[in-house]
Amino acid sequence: MQAESLHKQAALLSNSLPDFAEHDVEGRKNVIDAILELREAWKDAQHELETGQVRRPPLERDQKPTEARIGMSEAEIKLELQKNRVNISKNKKKIENAPEHRNRPTWEADLARLEAINNEYETELIRLKYETE
Repeated sequence: MQAESLHKQAALLSNSLPDFAEHDVEGRKNVIDAILELREAWKDAQHELETGQVRRPPLERDQKPTEARIGMSEAEIKLELQKNRVNISKNKKKIENAPEHRNRPTWEADLARLEAINNEYETELIRLKYETE
C-alpha cells in the first residue's frame, strides 16, 4: 500500500512539471528533488515488500578513498599500488594533454590523493617486509 501511494505521489508531481513556465528552472528543480526523494522511498518500500528486509542505502559512487586501507596482506598492497600507479599515469597524461581543460583541478586533486595513498601503501609494504625478517 505504501509503495503504491508513493508511486502515485511521484506521478502526480511528475505530471505537474509541464505547468511551470519555460524558464522556471528553480521551481522545476524543487519538484524534481521531491520526485527523487519519493522514488527512493518507493524503492525502499518495494525492496522491503519483496525481501522482507530493509534496503541498504545506495553507495556513493563519487566517494573515493582518501587514505590507504589498513590490515591488508603484502599481495593486496602490491595490487593496490599497481592500480594506483595506473590511475596516476592516466591522470598525468590527462593533465599533460589538456592543460586548459575545465576538469584539470579535479584531475590534479585526484593525482595528489592517489600519490598520497601510494606513499602510505609503500610505507606499509616496507613495514611488513621488516616485520617478517
